[in-house]
Amino acid sequence: GEAYLHTITPDCTILGGLSFLCSNKVAPGHIHHLDYGRIALGCYQENDQPAGITQSMQEVGTLFKTADIPISLIDDLTLARWMKLIWNIPFNGLTVVLNTTTDQLIKSPDTLELSRALMNEIVEGAAALGRKIPESFVNKMIEDTVRMEPYKPSMKLDYDQGNPMEIESIYGEPLRQAKAAGVMMTRVATLYQLLKFLESTPRHAEISANG
Repeated sequence: GEAYLHTITPDCTILGGLSFLCSNKVAPGHIHHLDYGRIALGCYQENDQPAGITQSMQEVGTLFKTADIPISLIDDLTLARWMKLIWNIPFNGLTVVLNTTTDQLIKSPDTLELSRALMNEIVEGAAALGRKIPESFVNKMIEDTVRMEPYKPSMKLDYDQGNPMEIESIYGEPLRQAKAAGVMMTRVATLYQLLKFLESTPRHAEISANG
């Protein structure tokens, strides 16, 4: 992440980007874009504080707008990352563990309730780090998923293809940060452990080895 890059290039400005879109790589050089398409851009601060809207961000933002790519400039990269986890943690992991798609998860009262419970834990984790995520945002993520085309998130595709999953960046690191701040995200931790087990199973290892 940005913190690691900062140790390599401490004197450089580091920008972090977040994508909010449904897209799948279906073949080399072939991307299937299903839904949404916004990009968010923020500036990394070593002290983990909001950096505001910097000149570098404005310059990069202008390039994206010139290319007709929707982009939002954000003043707090850490808050934006935790807000993205509100969707990524439940829907990436549950589609893998339950072998399903987002539309099926959102239609079932049981998995909808579990998804919301996972989201609420992320809100608590973010709050422990001094970042407030409003309940209205949680509701919006659920409403957006209801309207979304049936979708297999990137982690589900990686698992099906035998590729490494982004378990540590999406689950492990937020869990460690929340725990250091005194919050145990127990449901998120359970999902993390299940994903680590699935990635280590012979079936997944065999697919990965055989390409």
